[in-house]
Amino acid sequence: MSAAAEGADGPPAAWQPLTFGGVAAFGGARLGRLLAAELVAAIVLAASVVWFLHRAYCPVILRAIQEMPETARVANGTLQGVPDTLVAESRFLAIAATPQAGREIGQDADLQIQLRQNDLCAGSIFWPEWGLDFSYGRGTALNLARSNLEPRWDAWQPVLQIGTGAAVVVFLLLFWAVLAAIYMAPAKFIAWFADRYLSWVGAWRLASAALLPGALVVAGAVILYGWSVIDLVGLSFFGAVHMIIGWIYLVGGSCKVTRLFAADSNRNPFTA
Repeated sequence: MSAAAEGADGPPAAWQPLTFGGVAAFGGARLGRLLAAELVAAIVLAASVVWFLHRAYCPVILRAIQEMPETARVANGTLQGVPDTLVAESRFLAIAATPQAGREIGQDADLQIQLRQNDLCAGSIFWPEWGLDFSYGRGTALNLARSNLEPRWDAWQPVLQIGTGAAVVVFLLLFWAVLAAIYMAPAKFIAWFADRYLSWVGAWRLASAALLPGALVVAGAVILYGWSVIDLVGLSFFGAVHMIIGWIYLVGGSCKVTRLFAADSNRNPFTA
């Protein structure tokens, strides 16, 4: 059939994607309703990321800047003016300046940034031997003195945090739109198999809504990570779980959309 049967129960009004019925309701809702729900979820997740950066990374960056001597600079592609190894670190982030060639520091923080003699290396505790190296370049000239960096950091820190939050929101909205386009075929098939009516556009909207509960789980995991309740492994675990949650809501929501047939269509017509 091309439409829901007359007399079949329709989904409730779309306003929350936290239950199977709530996700199903977005399959027949207007696009504005979906975008509003996505925007709320994206802002919540972006706010958790900005909060984490402000709590875990910004203090370490400030300490690293304050430890830089006035002679610190990059000139002719080489780190100069740093007499000895300088380290500012927490369990989340470590920033080190190692002017001696070949000098390495231990990988204690989850993320480590090292200014070496000729390049900058960024690595993770997950892959200590797979750091990303960025050469300074022969013509690069950078003033790394505290008197130069600290006022710049004070001025740009709020801008960078707001920009990061906005970038996360935009990325999530685009990512969810693309991922929902991949998920809408399974949603359409599940609805057909369950004798439910779901158009292709409705399948895309339902798939989009099914992704939102997982995003809220990730936001909570970021906060737990920032409070040191879980470690980086735990955060990665929640990152994997949120994909499973999306599929659970996709299946559950697809089975809750409007029936193809009325609920009593299988009743024996010869009984009173």
